[in-house]
Parts: sequence; C-alpha cells; structure tokens
Amino acid sequence: MIEQIGWLKLGGYRIGIRSKQGYYVYYAHLQQYAPDLRKGSKVKAGDYLGLMGNTGYGPEGTSGQFAVHLHFGIYIAKDGREQSMDPYPILWYLAQ
Repeated sequence: MIEQIGWLKLGGYRIGIRSKQGYYVYYAHLQQYAPDLRKGSKVKAGDYLGLMGNTGYGPEGTSGQFAVHLHFGIYIAKDGREQSMDPYPILWYLAQ
C-alpha cells in the first residue's frame, strides 16, 4: 500500500510503499506519477508507478541537478528503527 507520495527536498517526487510483511520500498527522483496514485492506493509487483526523473535537491519542482535515474531502496524495521538493506539479492531472486 502506498504510505507516502509527494515531494521531499532531497528525494524529489517520491513514492513509499509498505508491504504486508512490513518492508518499506522507496522510489525517488520521479518525474511524474502514474494516474490515480495516492496515499492508501494498493499496488502490486509490476504495477506502473511513474517515470524516472531528476527531481530533488531543492524546493518542490526542482529538477536538473543530476542525471535522470531512479533511487530505489528497501528498508526493514529492526530494533524499533527502519534500516536499509541491500536490494540486489531480492531483485535478483525476483528476476529468476
């Protein structure tokens, strides 16, 4: 489910998704969102979320500070805090 959507000073236009298992999946620097996405929207693997961009590092709407790319992160709660984890093994497994 989409837990966060909108502007962050460093991340630009971003989407944060909370899985049923408690993982938080973060997509940042987006250029635009898929139509009809909002907080509380349910999404699943393979759904279109938006377009990669180069937004962030300034007030809302700032773009062009770096090359177009996708910032992707996976976080899990550990000891009461969310900690980042290496997404590569999960992505590799899912691609098989």
